[in-house]
Amino acid sequence: MVPLGNPRAHFWLTLGMAKAVGADLSAALHEERITHTDYSDIISRCRACDHAVACAAKLSRCRGQLDQIPDYCLNRDLLETLAA
Repeated sequence: MVPLGNPRAHFWLTLGMAKAVGADLSAALHEERITHTDYSDIISRCRACDHAVACAAKLSRCRGQLDQIPDYCLNRDLLETLAA
């Protein structure tokens, strides 16, 4: 089993990716489109990803807006659904 990444770092990567594609996780939680468990699972999936460095670099270059979530993102499907 591969150790999970730093919770704080992946929390911010997850929020950054969500924001960059127009998915508001806080609003989704408030509107009950996701549960607290879903929110926690989103962070945990990010922590399990091997592409944190690439993700951070992509987010730093995109200036807060991405047209497409990277293929390697383990939260891609959910973030695309929430952004729609």
